Amino acid sequence: MGRRLAALGILAVAGPAAVQAQVGLTSGTVQVALIARVAPRASVNGVGVLRETARAGLFSEGTVKVGLSANTGYHLVVVGTAPVGSRTDAASRLWVRAQDGRFEEIKPGAAVTVLRGHHAIAGSEPEVSFRSQTSASGEGSQALPVRYEIRIDPTI
Repeated sequence: MGRRLAALGILAVAGPAAVQAQVGLTSGTVQVALIARVAPRASVNGVGVLRETARAGLFSEGTVKVGLSANTGYHLVVVGTAPVGSRTDAASRLWVRAQDGRFEEIKPGAAVTVLRGHHAIAGSEPEVSFRSQTSASGEGSQALPVRYEIRIDPTI
């Protein structure tokens, strides 16, 4: 207690000079903006099996769930490939529903954008719709002659 009184006494003796030194000092809130930059990434995490949804004669329709994740804008693209170990059967045809809702035929090397998005959380599984025509001589294969690619939108 004695020390406190002594400190007050010293401040009182110092007088206006000590008080004037405090003029202009204020406390307030400060805003700090943090910016985190992450490299853009996207991946196809898995592809489900073809689930047939309709059949009429030689035509069938089905869907495939594609697991994907992306932390930036992306395009999901279906690219036609040649069936493994066989020549392309002229009697078999395959179409995929494009992002505009129309079915586009898939041929080896052809690419069709089926979905665009700003980001996709891990575990996202959009469905890709297919339509196929098989030859009368045999059943169509359950393995589709396609691969799935995810392409990142460029950032400026």
